Amino acid sequence: MATAARIRYMLLFAIFTLGSYFFIQNYVTHEYDFLTPVDKAFPFMPEFVWIYHSLMPVMVATMMLLVKSRRNFFTVFWAGLLATLAINALYILLPSFYPRPDFIPETLSEHILYSTYQVDNSSNTFPSGHVAYAWLMFYGAMTSPKVKELPVLGRLYLLWAIGITLSTLTIKAHYIIDVIGGFAVASFCFYAVKSFIEKRNYYREICQVET
Repeated sequence: MATAARIRYMLLFAIFTLGSYFFIQNYVTHEYDFLTPVDKAFPFMPEFVWIYHSLMPVMVATMMLLVKSRRNFFTVFWAGLLATLAINALYILLPSFYPRPDFIPETLSEHILYSTYQVDNSSNTFPSGHVAYAWLMFYGAMTSPKVKELPVLGRLYLLWAIGITLSTLTIKAHYIIDVIGGFAVASFCFYAVKSFIEKRNYYREICQVET
């Protein structure tokens, strides 16, 4: 699949996902607080903001370098769009917010997290988009022949997806229920789209030519 085509689809995905996210964030009243003792047990660790912000670079690298065949690319692409629609619907139906901690930034990690808080306010928590898209990248990477040839890549993606998941809890951006919801959305969307495409043999001929 041509690089230019990949870039176009990824830009489309980014514009739709980010645009709808901030539109809902600014125009929906957020009511629900899902804080539990489990959430309170996770320590506040601003250093995890570096892992949190690795999502977009890893998404780009995965879609450009690992998800090579047309079929695998569109499986992840359509699963991502379906996940975005599901996440947005839940943001509207269950508008929630996270009571973030007040702190005075001192370290570089704290300044980056503080800026993150300013750009991305405390609403739109359930489910976690970061968690959903991280696990979609993991599922997508596992379809790559490169990962099958080099299994350590799969283990690295697993550790990274777990790291993203933990980062949403330790920077106090999401509740534990948001994490569970994000993982569930990613799993359902990926395997539903994968099954749909395979049953109907979409992208089959081109997929056979590409490696």
